[in-house]
Amino acid sequence: MDRNKVICRCFNVTAGAIEDAVKSGATTFEDVQAKTSCSTGCGCCEQDVRDLINELAK
Repeated sequence: MDRNKVICRCFNVTAGAIEDAVKSGATTFEDVQAKTSCSTGCGCCEQDVRDLINELAK
């Protein structure tokens, strides 16, 4: 995984930031949103964020 890949363009949230949120205890999409603000703008990245959370939870 490229930690520098921008997943949420509205808030410039990277895959690394999402990974860090999951490692620090975020277990749901809503938890990751609260920690990173991802997918709280236009919402276009929601599925990408959900997919990444699921991948990291394995």
